[in-house]
Amino acid sequence: KKKDGDQKKLDDQKKNNQDDKKKKELDKKKQEELKKKDQDKKKKDGDQKKLDDQKKKLDDKNKKELDKKKQEELKKKPKIRRRKTEIKRSLMIRRRITKTIKRRKS
Repeated sequence: KKKDGDQKKLDDQKKNNQDDKKKKELDKKKQEELKKKDQDKKKKDGDQKKLDDQKKKLDDKNKKELDKKKQEELKKKPKIRRRKTEIKRSLMIRRRITKTIKRRKS
């Protein structure tokens, strides 16, 4: 009976060792899969970042070109900006002139 008990203990230990080994292997596989997924994700993110950077560069370049075109157009036809006071003054002068001309005629 003692031998049977000892044999049973040994069998249980072997079984436990095998279960532990299987668990370790499964854990290793899971870790490797997680690592691989993580690497794939990082690579994907990196690729996406590269694409985003390229797109941003193109957008910046296009924006600069548009800005250049706008600047050139602005240079071609300068805007005439006059203040209210200047406009009023010119109107007053014009009126004065017209009044004097009318006076002379009459």
